[in-house]
Amino acid sequence: MEQNNHGSPSSLSKPFYEASDYDLQFPTWSLEFLKKAAVEQKLVRPRSLAWAILLNAIPSPSGDILMSIRGHRNFYDDLSKKLSMDPRAVIGDDPLSQNDESAWKQHFCDNELKALILQDVVRTFPDEAYFREKDVQDMMVRVLFYWARAHPSPGYRQGMHEILAPALCELHSDRLMAPPNLSDTLRYYLQEDYLEHDSYMLFSAIMKGLEKFYSTGDVIPNNCGRLPTARTIHNQNEVVRYLERLKEHYLAPADAELATHLADCNISLELFGIRWLRLLFGREFPRTEIPNLWGFIFSDGPMLPNLHYVILAMLLPIRNILLESDAGTALSILMRPSSLSVGHVCALALYLRSPHDYPKPPPPQLANNANQENIVDASSSVWSYEQRAEEEATSSGSEGVAEGGDVARSLAALALLRARLPPAVAALRAALPRPPPQAMAPLQQIMQLAALLQCRNHALIDVETALEAAENQSTEMIGRRQLVPVVMLPPKHKQTNAQKQTKQVRKVKEVPLKVFHQIECDSASDLPFLDPLRLRTE
Repeated sequence: MEQNNHGSPSSLSKPFYEASDYDLQFPTWSLEFLKKAAVEQKLVRPRSLAWAILLNAIPSPSGDILMSIRGHRNFYDDLSKKLSMDPRAVIGDDPLSQNDESAWKQHFCDNELKALILQDVVRTFPDEAYFREKDVQDMMVRVLFYWARAHPSPGYRQGMHEILAPALCELHSDRLMAPPNLSDTLRYYLQEDYLEHDSYMLFSAIMKGLEKFYSTGDVIPNNCGRLPTARTIHNQNEVVRYLERLKEHYLAPADAELATHLADCNISLELFGIRWLRLLFGREFPRTEIPNLWGFIFSDGPMLPNLHYVILAMLLPIRNILLESDAGTALSILMRPSSLSVGHVCALALYLRSPHDYPKPPPPQLANNANQENIVDASSSVWSYEQRAEEEATSSGSEGVAEGGDVARSLAALALLRARLPPAVAALRAALPRPPPQAMAPLQQIMQLAALLQCRNHALIDVETALEAAENQSTEMIGRRQLVPVVMLPPKHKQTNAQKQTKQVRKVKEVPLKVFHQIECDSASDLPFLDPLRLRTE
């Protein structure tokens, strides 16, 4: 235990008593002091260690913190050895065996699970150079895979990689920013060789409170550690029940008009609340503010009991904007990053929890965030750890795959082009019936682009339709080959009056639709849910 050079813990209430980075003295690192600092958004570094203490993963420095850290690392080593067994070492096991006890069958299932996790990991924070490194991506895959195998319910679900990433960032930046002169305890905790071990420890501690939001009700994980497709049409899982209780017991009493307006607009809380909860609001604020928000949330303990107050604190300040909006605009506002600051959300959440103990914060200065220029885009904001971390970042730009926010902006841009470019081309042609020779080629190119945007089913493009597993998807068509009609639009020709009166018949081309089916597992479909949050198409 570190020596106490500041006085007794009873001096917590004294105003001159402050913590400093990498100074692991007991009074400033006691659980009570850390809770107070987290609520005030004043946690010091190493912030990942403070998170672990708040989440009860390891004790405060007053306890045997070294033994706890060593125990977590030994557990991870044992888990990795157990789950990395080479099936070739099993004598008499057939690689083609369908036996549930077959090491080869488990090996093949594990490889598919790792490939699925990698698909999500490579899209993690595409604007961050750190997450483009292969070693970092491989480490994230291992951590998520080991956790999924150790927790067959819920197993791995899409979105978990965006919980691991901020935790890994804190662990990495705590090591990157550490001064040369450290106490023995901090020097042991900040060992670079144990970054992966500590990532698993911190991720597991966070998932204790979030795991229920990834559960799928009556869907039972199979022996492969993954989730089959739900066989029921309606499967109300825990996160939906949580949001329904929130609306009934908290939102409606706090603001009945807003709750009624959302219901009239047919906007249920799960449309946006599932993403808020499963990603722990990681997409709703600039990344620079996420560590403060998470520290505030973790101050309540590992089960995160007060998340509903954070949701209320995000909805109530924008109630007037939502009430003045129609259904489409209101949903668009809720699906975009919040225009509120983390400080205001935390202050309002405290007031909603304990109105007698905390003052009500003043209303924020809000512009209607239906306007694009007033939106704070969390997916494009820079996550600045500290100045030293920024110096290590490369300037090569993003190499990642587009995430949900990028896809949404691309679709919005495409819709805008489809709406405005063809009329603009028509107006240009009317204004220039005989364009000058130097304008002929550019005008022709613009006309081609306009025609291409209007063509939804192009005759020269073969489109392969993909099927993703969904939480409420029926399984009766899995494994069958289907034919999907693709409309072929005939070229336009000058029509006579008789032809104009005759309705044109569109030709239909039959295109085979290939549906992936895993044949080595007993269930009708053993696919994991590839996109439960609809992050790829939001």
